[in-house]
Amino acid sequence: MSFDTLRVYEARRFYDVDLPDWYHEACRISETERVDWHRAFERVLECEYGLLTEAGLCSAGLEIRFWPSATTGMFVIIETPLALVEQIVVIQPKDWLPFLSTYLAPLMGASAQYAMLEVQGKIANALIAKARHGEGSHINRETGQSQIDLKRDLERRRLERLRETQGGVA
Repeated sequence: MSFDTLRVYEARRFYDVDLPDWYHEACRISETERVDWHRAFERVLECEYGLLTEAGLCSAGLEIRFWPSATTGMFVIIETPLALVEQIVVIQPKDWLPFLSTYLAPLMGASAQYAMLEVQGKIANALIAKARHGEGSHINRETGQSQIDLKRDLERRRLERLRETQGGVA
């Protein structure tokens, strides 16, 4: 996705505009003064950002930040730790609630459901690993998977490759 334009939400519709001067100024401040990109927008828009999602807790770290600027309207950035997903300006205050309810709320809801499924998967893996092998340090804290099972799978694949190479030589 190319970010050489900015999306504008107005009267329940989206349209694209060229990046405004304040956006270029924030990028310049960030690059030349080595200021965090989000903090550079705070300086240019003369307001602090708010966070609509808990930092890094939604699926894959989805974060939604907004700057309620008196001069430009509500500037919104949707991003992950690895990439910018979307950047939008809601110019008219009367459009903020419809934008929030029809665009951001469903996105945050789907993201939160995905995050819950990830956590439930880790819990299920941990319970299965404990039931099969008991307690111990062999259970991966991040995934809940059994290190014993992972080692057995690795050994099984290694033996299969060995059989394939021996079968091909004979």
